[in-house]
Formats: sequence, C-alpha cells, structure tokens
Amino acid sequence: MPRRVSPEGSLGALMPQVAATWHAERNTDTGLDPMTVPPSSPTEVWWRCPRGHEWVDRISTRTSLPKWKNGDAAACRECTGYRVRHTFPECGHTVMITAESAAKNRPTCADCYSTWWRENADRLKADLGAAARGFADKAQEMIAAVEVESAAPAPLVAEWRWWAAKHLQGALAAEQVMGQAGRVEQVLATITERARHLVPTRAEAGRAAAADGVLTLLERGHWAQGWLHHLTRRRPRPLPAAEVAQVGEAFHRWLNEWVRAVAAEHDPAHQGHSTARLTTALTRQITAFTDAYFPAETGRARAWRELGLPVLPPGAQRYGRLDVVLWHPVFAAVVIEIDSAPNRSSAAKLAFARDAGALALWVRFGKGSVHAPEGVPVVDLRQGLAPLHKAR
Repeated sequence: MPRRVSPEGSLGALMPQVAATWHAERNTDTGLDPMTVPPSSPTEVWWRCPRGHEWVDRISTRTSLPKWKNGDAAACRECTGYRVRHTFPECGHTVMITAESAAKNRPTCADCYSTWWRENADRLKADLGAAARGFADKAQEMIAAVEVESAAPAPLVAEWRWWAAKHLQGALAAEQVMGQAGRVEQVLATITERARHLVPTRAEAGRAAAADGVLTLLERGHWAQGWLHHLTRRRPRPLPAAEVAQVGEAFHRWLNEWVRAVAAEHDPAHQGHSTARLTTALTRQITAFTDAYFPAETGRARAWRELGLPVLPPGAQRYGRLDVVLWHPVFAAVVIEIDSAPNRSSAAKLAFARDAGALALWVRFGKGSVHAPEGVPVVDLRQGLAPLHKAR
C-alpha cells in the first residue's frame, strides 16, 4: 500500500505544477490523489499534460529534474521532443522512445526483438560463428593494410592482430547474417585507432600500478608493475632475502594445511584429481590467502588471475600470463605460478617478476625436478598432493 502523508507534505502542496498533470479519471481506482501522496513516492500512476498526452510514470520520476526537463518538473517528454511516438515497420508496435533511438530505424521494438532473440539465439550464434570463421582470410587482408605503431614490440603486435581479427570477423559476420550495415566500418576504425597507440606510456603504467595493479591492453588485464619495469628498465631494490623466505614459508604452511584437509577427505579408491582440477583448486586457495597475508587496516588488497606481462614464453608469439597476482597499495606485489611439471615459461616469468620488484613464488606439484630462479622460493607440494593427483 503506497505511503500516505498529511496535506502539508503532499505532492499537491509541495509541487502543485506537477500535481496539475495528475490524471484524475485514470487514477480513480488507485484511491490516491495529489494531496495524500509524497513527491518521493515510487508508486506508478497515470499523468496527462495540457496537450492531452497520457502516460504512466512513477511519482518520484515526475518530481525529479533530469536535463531534458530544462528546469520544469512538470514537463512532458513528448511535448519537449525528448520522446517521440514511433511505429516499427516489421512488428507494427507504436511506442514512445527517444528521438535518437527512432533515428536508428530498427525494424522491431525492443520487446519483439528480445522475443525473437530468445527463440533464435542458438541458431543465430551458430550462424554467426560459422560466418566469422569463413571471413578469417578477408579479415587478415584488411588487418594487413592497417598501419601499426612503429615502436610496438612484436608480441604486442601479435596480440593486436589476434584481437583485431576476432572483432573484425565478428563484424563481417554481423553484416552478413544480421544485416548490421556499417558494422565493419565502425570496427575497422576502432582497431585502426588502437594500432596507432599500442604501447602504454610510462605515466599510464604508473597510474595503473598505483590504482589497482592492472593495466588494460586490448581489452585484457596486464600486470601494470611489470609493464612499468619493462618501459623504464629500472630495477627496484631486491626484497630482503629474509622477507622473501618468510612469505614463502607462510604460503607453504597455508597450502599444506589445505592439502592435509583435502587428503583427509580423499577416498583411496578414487583415481585422483586431474592436473587442471588441482590447479584450479590451488588458485582458489592462493587467492583466499590475500586477506590473511595483507593486514586489512593497511588498505584493500586485490587478487588477480591471468594478468599478461611483457615476457615472451619459449616458442610463443604473444606475451605470457601470470597465474595469480596479489596486489596491495602499500606492500610488494606477490606473483605466483602454479605448475605440475618443470616449466621454462614459468621460470622466465617469475625471474622477470622478481626483477620488477615483486615477491615471486613457484607452487609446484606433480612430478619432475624443481630448478627455480635465484631469489624465487618454491612451495613444494609434490609429495603431499601425490596421492590426490592423476595427471591427464
């Protein structure tokens, strides 16, 4: 039941110009009138402007002052031109929409389009995917004609080509399957502009490193501190060996407690967990360590997964990604790689993270020897997880 107020605090007393547009005939069944409802009421009622336009709106919306009202709380959307009556050619529905929306000349209204999408989504996605794959060669030809920032390193250019191809193939498919004219032109303009400014500036990397630790490049998160180190070539002071060892031991205790708990619940008859499943579980447990490791009173810590960094893994064309980064506005970042076997790529990434001023850790389980870079502690879970691990 809508809240009622005394006449002194009512819509009619406080905002008579809005109350004058109250639709007395259509609101009879509500039992409400402008002298009993407050201006802030969320109740929807009928309204009518002096020119006869009728519509339903919340009372609180009528008493607000968005820009389109130009200071007149009693303004009518249709009278001011903010909304126009538009009939969609295919479905035939007439609705009140903004003039900007009407100018887009869509064939159906939003409700009909949503219904159509729900009924055809699976088929349409399949058609779009097939069409996008068929445009792979054409997209590459168009991308080859785009001028790329001359200072951009090859791995970043490779990342841009992958990103540009994904969007351009999708745009070509959208024009063919959905008739979205002009989509390719829009996407080509976007990827061309991005190609001119691929490499982040030192200032951008510095701001991102201080804000939350993440630098967004080509719609993917990258480790900002790593890029700042790459761009400046500055090597921060190495972290004290005692502090590095202390953090490594803390992680070792934390993860071994988890290993013991999992082992206690393990059924010996069970064949064991896959490498992927154990890696996912370890990632969750490491992320949970964020709140335990960083004191809450010193600032909010963040745990990031799969952040890119300017290190090229052996045999790869695009930059590598880090398994977990624990960021804090005051303390050194903790960078962690998780592997079930020796991995040269992880060793290279951890060495880079160490040189960038982070506290780098290597969590190992599975089989194989461990040869970590100097100054990178290893959290060795090979023995504890052996009964739970089934490599596949």
